[in-house]
Amino acid sequence: MNNLGIPIGGFKAIGKSTLAKKYSKVIDLEIGDFEYIIDENLKKIPVEQRKGVKYRIKNPDYPLNYYNEIISNLKKNYIVLFAPKPEVVELLRQNNIDYYVVWPKENMLDEIIERSRKRGNNEEFISKITSVYYRDYPKENDNVTWLKKGQYLEDVLKERGIL
Repeated sequence: MNNLGIPIGGFKAIGKSTLAKKYSKVIDLEIGDFEYIIDENLKKIPVEQRKGVKYRIKNPDYPLNYYNEIISNLKKNYIVLFAPKPEVVELLRQNNIDYYVVWPKENMLDEIIERSRKRGNNEEFISKITSVYYRDYPKENDNVTWLKKGQYLEDVLKERGIL
């Protein structure tokens, strides 16, 4: 498939939402809006505080609904930011969609946890950051760019000439 956009998977708290607010040709697809059913009660909770809420109900259409949204937005946007969960990455691979992953180096985990606290994530979400880091760790063929301490997604995309 000849993509018009660039799908970029990024770990938590690396600046995906901030980047999407700053650049008109960037969209951040919040995975929680696809992985869970967002009812009226959840809509009242700010997005960052909603992450990690235990009573969310899984959406039976996930991960295909998320994958389809990524593809749909590739046709409209220059950069589509997504959460690179293994089931999502597998759909991209199966459909021969080229993608990048931006992942923090291991020595950044404390910084990622602190960023998550500052942006208002709840302790349930924060308590899982380290386990998710290793569970979803990029594979050799994921075309990974490693984020260093103090860096954000925007920094590495500028370095690579994508922004």
